[in-house]
Amino acid sequence: MDEQERQWVRLARHGDRGAFTSLVERYWDRLQRWLFALTGQQHLAEDMTQEAFVKAWSSLPTLANDATFRVWLFRIAKNCLLDSQRGPKARNGQPLPEEVHGRETAPLINLLEVEGQQMLQSALERLSKPYRVAYLLWTQEDLPYAEIAEILGVSEETARWRVCKARQYLMKELSAYLDCPRS
Repeated sequence: MDEQERQWVRLARHGDRGAFTSLVERYWDRLQRWLFALTGQQHLAEDMTQEAFVKAWSSLPTLANDATFRVWLFRIAKNCLLDSQRGPKARNGQPLPEEVHGRETAPLINLLEVEGQQMLQSALERLSKPYRVAYLLWTQEDLPYAEIAEILGVSEETARWRVCKARQYLMKELSAYLDCPRS
């Protein structure tokens, strides 16, 4: 966390809306991308991202250490996800929407990219949720294992193990596509 972010957290803890807006701008896309990858539903991910920031704003005065803001925020988002799965709003994930490309690449390359993304998404959906959550924090957010462990409420060793197992699973599932031997 850089010094500017720490300053925003300190100011936001004392009610500065502008500072909190800066934190929202910094983390909105990252949080939403992670939640979308876990739910497969854009609107649900947006709702949970908004809910996480509302909860963070109301609970910010209780944050004990300004330097732990990112971990704390992702933990709130994880709890929003768990709450959404328990309640009447719980839904099954939907496939990723098709993206419109600005420029057309060679048709074969485009087809291979789409096929590869579909295979990866399908393999991720089959991956057990504890492994998928840890793996996505590691790959999409580039978080260190210590922060992943804090977000998930597990030991750092467990976070490393979950990422490792997720990678092994994905390699096995995608080995035919990647043209690599199965182990």
